[in-house]
Amino acid sequence: MRMAVAALAAAGTVVATAACTGDESDVDGEGGGGDAFINMQIGEVYSLIPGSSGESEGYRVMKNVYDGLVYYNIDTGEPENLVAESITSDDNQTWTIKIKDGLTFHNGEPVDADSFIRSWDRTAYAPNVARLNYFFATIEGYADMNPDPLPADTWADPEVPEYDTVETTHLSGLTAIDPLTLEVKLTAPFIGFPTMLGYEAFYPIAEECLNDLEACEAKPIGNGPFMFEEPYNVESGGTAVTWEDYPGDKKPSIDGVNWKVYLEGQDCWADFQTGDIDVCRPTAPDYESAMADEELTSRLVQQSDPSITMLAFPLYDERYQNVDLRRAISMAIDREGVINVIGPDRFDPLDSWVPESILGGGRGACGEYCTYDPEGAKALLEAAGGWPEGEKLQIWVNDANDNTAIFRAIGDSIAESLGIEYELVTVAWPDYLDARDGHAIEGPFRDGWGPDYNLNENYLEPIYGGGASVNNTGFEDEAYNAKIAEAGAAASLDEAIELYAEAEALLAEVFPSAPLFASKINYFYSERLDNVLVHPIYNGPGGDCELRDVTIKS
Repeated sequence: MRMAVAALAAAGTVVATAACTGDESDVDGEGGGGDAFINMQIGEVYSLIPGSSGESEGYRVMKNVYDGLVYYNIDTGEPENLVAESITSDDNQTWTIKIKDGLTFHNGEPVDADSFIRSWDRTAYAPNVARLNYFFATIEGYADMNPDPLPADTWADPEVPEYDTVETTHLSGLTAIDPLTLEVKLTAPFIGFPTMLGYEAFYPIAEECLNDLEACEAKPIGNGPFMFEEPYNVESGGTAVTWEDYPGDKKPSIDGVNWKVYLEGQDCWADFQTGDIDVCRPTAPDYESAMADEELTSRLVQQSDPSITMLAFPLYDERYQNVDLRRAISMAIDREGVINVIGPDRFDPLDSWVPESILGGGRGACGEYCTYDPEGAKALLEAAGGWPEGEKLQIWVNDANDNTAIFRAIGDSIAESLGIEYELVTVAWPDYLDARDGHAIEGPFRDGWGPDYNLNENYLEPIYGGGASVNNTGFEDEAYNAKIAEAGAAASLDEAIELYAEAEALLAEVFPSAPLFASKINYFYSERLDNVLVHPIYNGPGGDCELRDVTIKS
């Protein structure tokens, strides 16, 4: 199932672990010794294997442990070559990727064309059930590797699809022309293909990692500026040190990072105040007092964030088939009022499925249906046949403290506007993902998206494309799919952007979700940090910064 990346991270309970400061006797040229480590919060990581995470927390680790073909410019969001020497095409369908010479993984294996092919093949192979499998649907040979699964009632695990034997294990559209040249043939022209290549799904993988995925899951073998010397623990976190042999242009100045895990609805703010965490975002209960503290606000990073929050509808549930019901619920939400309750300047009201900060976004496609109008909402609800008497509206949310506060305020607004009772169904993060992916949610649910790359297509096709059995809401519309395909085949990026905007406008007609908020970054950092930069693409929701740029004051 398709994953919403950045905006769906969960906060959680602190697992008490001492901040690792490294080993000052380290002289073997691998990890940087000393005490110049920063301490970062993180939620529960689903996976550290490229192509298998598809959520913000795993991505936060991997984008520091791995280098992709491109890295997104922090100011413009545009892809800039990193591992790639060049990415070219004469027809936007066959792409030639030249890889820089001399690059290696942490274990010394070469980063070459084969390292990308084996990674992409692993993710694209249906029986591996990799979360980012769908990113390879545009490459020739994908269909042969992805037949329909067996009937769901035959799966050993109801959440894990099973297949008859799939003999094709290689994407036929991938060819190593020579050790450092990768040719990629797409099923149709897609001018935006290079913009995708900085995302986790497209990272390379070491052969040693592929041969022992369980070991690599705990101790990734990357090619980026940070490396693990000890296994990462999903419950307590771990420490990555700066790779002394990192060949990139911008080697980090810090010795490493210690990630501390927060689970089960708690957050990092108390630890930030005691100096145990270096970057943190206050949640709703702490926001007002934090903003009133002049000393704290001198260490505040505040900027627009392209992460969005939506109230998605389970279109696979017969109770939510009527579009007027879905529109009524959206119009019943006082977005401005909710923001005032949970903290001004934390969010902006959203009236589009693509935020303004993304290339091609901010078109106001939701229009009147994202405008608070209790009377209009009641009229639409009546046109939809009303709400079943005595039945509560279930609103599903993963159980982070902030999510609960936000969606309780949303539920209160719906109840006041429409006169119907609601209940919050709070679910632990992994279980929430499984229920959402498996179409087991029984009411409107929190959904979110953060950018994988800077193009409006990234908020449209991955979330609502692929068919009803693939995306989270069960959405499917022939006109929408056709417009997405037309945009992908556009002759220029400008033309593609406008066609994707037309596809976004079609969402307003079917209304699979209600856009709610575009996030704002309000991160505080500790007194010992300097050059704290927050990347709009590579950003974690609880408090993050660019580890490649941050410095520690002497």
